Amino acid sequence: MSDGKTPNYKTLRIIQIAAVMDALTVLVVALYFMGQFSEPELAPIVIAVALAGITFGAVFYFGCLIFEPSLQQYIAGDRTVIKSDTVEMVTDTHSSGDPEIDEWVNRY
Repeated sequence: MSDGKTPNYKTLRIIQIAAVMDALTVLVVALYFMGQFSEPELAPIVIAVALAGITFGAVFYFGCLIFEPSLQQYIAGDRTVIKSDTVEMVTDTHSSGDPEIDEWVNRY
C-alpha cells in the first residue's frame, strides 16, 4: 500500500493484471458452459463478453478501493447525465498535476 498521497504503481499494475485474468477466466468459463466452443451463436458470446467486462470493472474498482485507496482523493464526485434516450454516469475528477497519476485515475 502507499502512503495515501501518491499511488503505488506496482500495486495498481498487480490489481490491473488480476482484473484482466479474472475477466478472461469468466469469459472462457461462460463460453464453455454456454456451449459456444462447439456451436457459436452471437447472443451468448455478447453476454459472455459483457460478464467479462463487468468482472474486470468490479475487480479493478474494488481492488483499487481496498488495496490502493490513494486514487480516491482525486475523485470529486459522480453525477447522472440524461442525453435524449441514454443515461450516462459521469465521474468528475481533480487533476493531480502528474500525467501518470491522472492516467490511473481515468482508468479507475
